[in-house]
Amino acid sequence: MLRKYDIVVILIFLLLALLLFYFNYTKGEGTILKVYVNNKEVLSKSLSEIKDGDRFEVKGPLGISIFEYVKGKGVHMISSPCPDKLCVKQGFINKKGESIICLPNKIIITLEAKE
Repeated sequence: MLRKYDIVVILIFLLLALLLFYFNYTKGEGTILKVYVNNKEVLSKSLSEIKDGDRFEVKGPLGISIFEYVKGKGVHMISSPCPDKLCVKQGFINKKGESIICLPNKIIITLEAKE
């Protein structure tokens, strides 16, 4: 016969299993890095094709923005010619659906699911 604490332990393990499944699903090989400038796609690359430390330069209306891929952390903007630098301060994105947006330089960096 199951006791009250046995059921609680089973529920905790089920919850942990679901959380692990969710985090494995939202990260990983099926993720595509897409970059848009002025709403036009200028780069589309699978994260599995990108090496750790790869840097990319994207030319926007204000100048060149540089972003980098760091394995295990994700993608982050290193520098941008925009005045407020919010895109640089945002930090890393690493899950499908996350984006870095630089409004002044009209650049969008997003992670999408592979189709």
